[in-house]
Amino acid sequence: MPRRWLKANMPTHHQMRRQLGAPGEACEQGERYGTIRQWMIRKITDPAFWHMNRHSVAGGVATGLFVAWLPIPMQMLVAAILAACLRVHVPVSVMMVWFSNPITFPPLLYAAWYMGSTILGKPILETPLDLSITVLLEEALHSWPEILVGSLFCAAVTAVLGYFITYIVWRAVAIQRWRKRRTKHRMTKAAQSSKGL
Repeated sequence: MPRRWLKANMPTHHQMRRQLGAPGEACEQGERYGTIRQWMIRKITDPAFWHMNRHSVAGGVATGLFVAWLPIPMQMLVAAILAACLRVHVPVSVMMVWFSNPITFPPLLYAAWYMGSTILGKPILETPLDLSITVLLEEALHSWPEILVGSLFCAAVTAVLGYFITYIVWRAVAIQRWRKRRTKHRMTKAAQSSKGL
């Protein structure tokens, strides 16, 4: 995800504060918040968690991918709270949760089931493509330990891979930009010196 695209398409923390109905600045400095909702709003809209750098974005990717594998409701909210607690980029973590969506859900469910069955040494469901979604979900209800273990394993592996891939790509892009700037600076200097002659 290019940094400029993210900056152009992500809401700012000020916009999020307005949409979530965050308390005003005066209230923020002096008063303690009594409710969990106010604490979450304060955490999620903290400007530090919206600042884009290599560590925060890579951490946001890892957090979002981890939560995407978990078989839980309200994944975006969980990703936002977890990102705020881990002090990583909140919007990126929320976006990465969409790795798990209605189209990718069946293959992700089967992958988690397969990994969990392999880890726990349980029999693996054969030929999942022959089964209907309802039969697959009924079978999944009886195999929740395998799915849970598989989900956690896949979540951890995907989060680590996502973090390091994002970190490496970010660094490579930064080095490329730095080299372009340096080349441009040299060319400008050379042009100025030739004009001076």
